[in-house]
Amino acid sequence: MKKISLLPVIILLGIGIFYSIQKLNIHLFEGQSSWQFLLMILGLAFLISGHLEQDATAILPGLILVGVGAHFYFYEKLPSWPDHSASFLFIISIGLILTAIKTKSGYPQGMILLAIGLFLHFFPTIMASLTIVENGVNLIETYWPLLFVLISGFLLVAKRKK
Repeated sequence: MKKISLLPVIILLGIGIFYSIQKLNIHLFEGQSSWQFLLMILGLAFLISGHLEQDATAILPGLILVGVGAHFYFYEKLPSWPDHSASFLFIISIGLILTAIKTKSGYPQGMILLAIGLFLHFFPTIMASLTIVENGVNLIETYWPLLFVLISGFLLVAKRKK
């Protein structure tokens, strides 16, 4: 007999609970009827199904759905929450790394995306710390013709003394 996947059952259960709470006006917490919370429920369905069925292929889509839902949920609530594309690279890299832990392959892809995400997250800070170099480059860019004048003056004086 063919094994039936738990994923559709868990998704239907999650969606049923989600909309039943709305229709019965049960208030558990703020934001419980948002689309972000629905995304998190769908992602949890993937993660639970993958865990119960020992299916590592459900980890990545589950974490992406939970991560994107959590990102947009907390983006509105927490002012310190990151608001740039590096957040999505973090979500995908965590999913790839956790899938790699389960399957014992695919670590480099997750680590590369994590490194790129960290670089993009801290890019403004890195560029702000390089203002000294930027100021130096601007200074050279502005005054390089005077450098030629000084060198030519030095060569002119040195040539005359010989």
